[in-house]
This record gives sequence, structure tokens and C-alpha cells, in this order.
Amino acid sequence: MARLGDLGVQPGELLLVHGAGTTVGEAAVRFALHRGVRVIATAGQTRAAALEAIGAQVTAYGDGMAERVRAPSGGHVDRALDTAPTGGRIDRPDQPSPAGGSLPTLIELTGDPDRVLTVSDFAAAAELGVRVTTEIRYDQMDEFARLADEGILVVTVARTYALDQIQKAAELSKSRRPGGKLMLVL
Repeated sequence: MARLGDLGVQPGELLLVHGAGTTVGEAAVRFALHRGVRVIATAGQTRAAALEAIGAQVTAYGDGMAERVRAPSGGHVDRALDTAPTGGRIDRPDQPSPAGGSLPTLIELTGDPDRVLTVSDFAAAAELGVRVTTEIRYDQMDEFARLADEGILVVTVARTYALDQIQKAAELSKSRRPGGKLMLVL
């Protein structure tokens, strides 16, 4: 899990979480809101209502995202966290992402590649000067457990499958629209 501290986001600042419908993205939204950070989240319709319910302002990703983010932000975002999957466009998984995916837009919105952190698009990050993190913070597991116990950190389970339904689970996972984690029950 990317630490919000890695990005330098402070209480009262505005954080854009791109790909907030992912498990990592939603966790980042929850942590940020819990720490007094204002959040604009990009997500698809499947997760938008849940993100709004916890206090994020939600907008769709894809074409026109920058304009949709500028409207509620007054034109500027303090920091941006990219948790969107790479490889294909989120709005059209069958089509490749444009060069750099959404990172150029996130840089444009923050005004500085050093104010953008990605947990997924490492190649574009290296090219554009964006921060990356792959670090797992084992030293913070006690805090994560406490926040889960308090209901602040929640992992959405979309569906549970018996082992003989693994093909169905794989198909839903490949669609990139499972709506949460998929669990196999042995």
C-alpha cells in the first residue's frame, strides 16, 4: 500500500486519487479522508456511489477528466495518486492506453511531476519524472488492523465463488469490472 506520507499530502490539501474504484485506490481514499485530506476520486459507475458515501467527490475517468476535476477543485490539485491499472484503458479495456496513460493529465492538474505518485505505471513514471512506490509497509500493519477494526479500512468483496466456478471468477476479473475483490472458497 502506498503511504500517503510518500506523497507528502497534508490535512486540508486536495488529493486526486485516480483509479479510486480499485482496492488500493479505495483504501487510499479512506486513509486520506480519515487524516483530514480532501479527496477527489476518479472511478467508474460501479464504485462511484460507495466512494461518495464515504466522503469523496467522485468524477469519471477518461476523456474530459481534467475539466471534470478542475470544476470542484478550483483549477488546482495539491497531489495526485495513480492507482489505475495499466495495460488497457479503464473505460475501454480492449484498447491500449495512450502513451503515459493518465500521468500527463495528473501532472498537468498538480503542476509538478513530483506531486504525482503511481503504484502501477512505472515505465511512464520513469519517462515523466513521476514518483513510484512498490514498498509494502509491514511496520504499519498494526495501524491497518486497527483501522479495519474501526471500520475505516474496508475491502469490498464483490463475489464469492466455489472452486469449481474458477473460470467464471477469472472471466469477471479479466473484465476489469468486478466491483471489488473476488474470493474463492475451498
